[in-house]
Amino acid sequence: MRSLRFLLALLLCCPLVASAAERPTLAATRAVGALRIDGALDDSAWAAAPAVTEFVLTGAREGQAPGESTIVKVLYDDTRVVFGIWCSARRPMRASLTPRDQITDGDHIAMHLDTDGDAQRAYIFGVNPYGVQLDGIITDDVDFKWDGVWEAEAQRGADAWTAEIAVPFRTMRLPQQPARPWRLWVRRESTPWNEVSSWPLYVESQAGNLMLQAADLTGLEAVRGRRDLTLEPYVFGGVLGTRSFDGLGAASSWDNSTSDDAGVDLQTTLTSSLALNATVNPDFSQLEADKLQIGANRRFPLSYPEKRPFFLEGGEVFQTPLNLVYSRRMSEPDWGLKLTGRVGGLRTGALVVRDAGGASLAGVGAGPWSISQRGTWALGRGTLPYGDGQGIGVLFAGHAQEAEEGSIDRDGANNGIFAVDAKGRFSDHWSYESQLAHTESQHDVEDGNGGMRRESLRGGVGVLRINHSSRRLDLGFGYRHIDPGYRNDIGFEERVGVDYRRVNWQIHLRPKTGPLQRVSWTQYNMVIHDRTGRLDFMEITPGIEMAFRKNQFVWTGMQFYREHWLSRDYDSPRFHIFYENSVWRAVSFEGDFDWGRGIDYDSSRSVWQESYDLSATVRPTSWITVESNTKHLILANEYGDQPYLDLWLVGAKTTAQFTRHLFVRVYPQYDSGSRHVVLNALAGYVLHPGSVLYVGVNSGWDEVQNREQLTSRQVFAKASYRFQL
Repeated sequence: MRSLRFLLALLLCCPLVASAAERPTLAATRAVGALRIDGALDDSAWAAAPAVTEFVLTGAREGQAPGESTIVKVLYDDTRVVFGIWCSARRPMRASLTPRDQITDGDHIAMHLDTDGDAQRAYIFGVNPYGVQLDGIITDDVDFKWDGVWEAEAQRGADAWTAEIAVPFRTMRLPQQPARPWRLWVRRESTPWNEVSSWPLYVESQAGNLMLQAADLTGLEAVRGRRDLTLEPYVFGGVLGTRSFDGLGAASSWDNSTSDDAGVDLQTTLTSSLALNATVNPDFSQLEADKLQIGANRRFPLSYPEKRPFFLEGGEVFQTPLNLVYSRRMSEPDWGLKLTGRVGGLRTGALVVRDAGGASLAGVGAGPWSISQRGTWALGRGTLPYGDGQGIGVLFAGHAQEAEEGSIDRDGANNGIFAVDAKGRFSDHWSYESQLAHTESQHDVEDGNGGMRRESLRGGVGVLRINHSSRRLDLGFGYRHIDPGYRNDIGFEERVGVDYRRVNWQIHLRPKTGPLQRVSWTQYNMVIHDRTGRLDFMEITPGIEMAFRKNQFVWTGMQFYREHWLSRDYDSPRFHIFYENSVWRAVSFEGDFDWGRGIDYDSSRSVWQESYDLSATVRPTSWITVESNTKHLILANEYGDQPYLDLWLVGAKTTAQFTRHLFVRVYPQYDSGSRHVVLNALAGYVLHPGSVLYVGVNSGWDEVQNREQLTSRQVFAKASYRFQL
């Protein structure tokens, strides 16, 4: 650990700045007269605006001319920036009337807008030929869970489609005194051609954030952010009925209960680039079901993505190289405060939540994995960019729990973490990221004599990753150390007291002709040792990856595992294949399958294991989408034997999107393990993010005396409205 700490400290203290090439430029033009946002591009102001037409392909045919032409212009007025878009469509368009943000598997175009000009973070505003909106935030990763209030309209013609995107300045966090021009990168996807084109050219092999390769958007130097106040109240009400069955299959009477809730979120800008959110009894009702996951025969607990608006807004601020923040630990907040934005050159975020508890603490690291009690969570993060696309950051978090009511635990528990991280580039092709963290925890445990004693834990974690990217070769090296006493209540960590070492590479061949766009030899190697030096886990995975010109992708390879489990080593070779096909817009699908040896963690023995994960999307019309997912897990003593575990999870979500605002969704799911069927039906009207009306029905069936019987039923309604003052 000492050598890792020394190297990380060296990287933290020695900024490494790669040279920046001169960037292309596009000037935003001030609009004269009124602008109608109708997607037609017929306002006179568009005629005088400079145009970008030099779109080129990214990916396997990098730098070549695309099959379709694209034109983008930029206007602005006192309150907003407006993008005008013209896209040729010589082949039939592949697009649908879908829910917001769900357009990435069809034709669409997206503006990536970095208002700070430092290549650290950018907003995404996209649209498809039906005018369906896409928005999100891009940092090191792309996150489409952020939703802003802005306008988009589109019109479809015989051989082209046009669109207008109007983004109010108040929707974005703007610097008070811009030190740099805004940055703009435009990406268009044309699925009939299986092409992605961009302006400027995006070189995949260049290290660092995508926005390092963006153009300068000039003409907006005089734009200043404005103070803003948003109020978003909500109300929720529902009726839930449950019943049980006796051993003879006779049903009890329905036990009905009602629930109602109300709360309010308030957001105000302290400065044009710094926002304060306050929430009382926040709206954490989750209308969208979590993705199906198999929980059987798992060594480590499941984790689920965040879907609640309060945590999604500004959530990218708390991202770090290590997975230190898993916000679903905060399960039942009474109130919360959140500060996100920028103070001078420092990007900052802070969060305080008073929580009623009830979340699982499985996967927090060392110490007891239990259920959280009532308490307070605190989280803070600051990042200081330097150079071009580089930065250093700090993070701290704390969790103070009250003692469980009625227990002999007197003082509850507390946990804290402090971390420092850095990312940067050695050159255009070499990059690194690193992080060091230290945690301290205290909790009461039984002393064996009917009393309690205070127990303390402390530990650290460190990670260093170095990556190389080029046209022919990608390389990755990683090392991570986790002390035995490491515990982070707000994070997620599978193992403690171990060292991870990783080496992986991809060697690419890009045929100029034929059905293949790219063929790659992939190799992933990882070993994990415990603190005694004993091998805990090893993976060696060679494979072949093929990308076809006609919207097909396949990866196949062997996975060689060695895992130490309960005093024994298990060798588990498996064959793995992943296949994706979107040749036809009406039907697209992907499958992820593996077969081979595995471990039955309950009985501690080597078994034959098969797993299948098949997803398909069917679009019988432009406004109906059916998304199905099937997961199948088989465990048998040996290959060809009768399975002793044969588990199915099946779900099919059907959405009828009548307009961009009005939809009806039906989502049945079946779990063969519990023999449980659930049906969720939801009708919704979404005026814009934060202003919604939902009415839903949830029903559950369980098998009783070899028959499916209705055991639960719920009717609910929820409404909220976002007032911008």
